[in-house]
Amino acid sequence: MSTDQSRFVPVNTTVLAQTLVEAVNEQVQERRASRALLKTPPALDAEQSLIGDNEPSLDRALRVCGYLARVVEVDLFEPARENAEWVQERVAAAGADAADQDEAVATLCGELARAEPIGKPSPDDPQAMSWQVPGPGGHVRHHVARRAIEEVLRTREEPVEGDPADLKRAWMYGFFVRTCEEALTPEITADSAEA
Repeated sequence: MSTDQSRFVPVNTTVLAQTLVEAVNEQVQERRASRALLKTPPALDAEQSLIGDNEPSLDRALRVCGYLARVVEVDLFEPARENAEWVQERVAAAGADAADQDEAVATLCGELARAEPIGKPSPDDPQAMSWQVPGPGGHVRHHVARRAIEEVLRTREEPVEGDPADLKRAWMYGFFVRTCEEALTPEITADSAEA
């Protein structure tokens, strides 16, 4: 072993990823429990069902988790403080038929959430926009979404209809709403990093 290599500690990337996922999830759940998100952007509450028409409270809870996950990313990771450069152009395109910017954001985020792979996304999949947002990447976000789904379902008395993996769409929707909010109002990213 060379002298240079002896200065580094071997790292198990699986353990590192699990630790990262748990750290983000823990902060999301703490903020959610403390009602840290008192005011939400209109797009977060847009009337579009991502997980079925008969589960509005579950849909809302997962949207909030995804939204808060992006807030936590910005707080924890300096690279996440950069805005996604594609947002403004995509919102403008979605806004061609929208009444206002909030409706354009809701339309775009619905499209992105539905297109995002339900399984772990490949970095080269053009549908996996979770990889196109600065920060820890699509794999970490996939696992954070799954942990949020576990947490939210743990508090329910009734089992969810269908495949619980499909619930990721609502989480992704909230994540993309916050991503758009940051890019369209850049000062909120700076404020979040300073908090």
